[in-house]
Amino acid sequence: MKTKLRKATPADAKAFLYIKDHLPLAINGTNTTTGGFLLGTDEATYLDYINTSYCLVAEEDNKVIGFGIIFPDGKLRESDVWVRRHSASWHIDLAQYEQQQLCYFEQFAFLTGHKRAAVALAYHITSWAFAMGHETLFATTVNEPVRNLAAIPFVNAANGIKAGNIDETYPIIGHINSDIHMVEASNFYEQAKAHPLYSFVESQTIDLS
Repeated sequence: MKTKLRKATPADAKAFLYIKDHLPLAINGTNTTTGGFLLGTDEATYLDYINTSYCLVAEEDNKVIGFGIIFPDGKLRESDVWVRRHSASWHIDLAQYEQQQLCYFEQFAFLTGHKRAAVALAYHITSWAFAMGHETLFATTVNEPVRNLAAIPFVNAANGIKAGNIDETYPIIGHINSDIHMVEASNFYEQAKAHPLYSFVESQTIDLS
């Protein structure tokens, strides 16, 4: 089945919300999810992200099956993520990276059964952000109350490192512990070429119009 990657439009906000609401999630200390763990995002928030950030969707038969959202530098520095950065325990010299053009992988979510499309979208949205001048991409993955593995294969494939860890508290969910990962543009493309799906990923067309 042919997958189409394209820039998100405001009309996609409802599909983002549908996918978010259909991700597998169980709140207890022993569960793992590869679907995702997306908190506090409503349709209005998705509309804002589509208008202000790098947002790609994957479609099959004109149905949105997955999406990715990366905050550009300005959006990241206005976000709660940036405000909370000093609450994290870092394994890097954060001050060094604060001088760079940074981006943040805010959300990455796919319906089940679309691994190859997910790999292609992750590569192309990151490539888009780096092509626009961003030097380092940050992302978080939840450890507790449920372990979220959705982004880990991408981080590993992109030669990313674990840059820190943060404890947070969210309404309804309560305590959340997350790892912070970092991918640098300087070695992203060379590393991507070693991935077994690289030829497939490169063959995918992407519509950014």
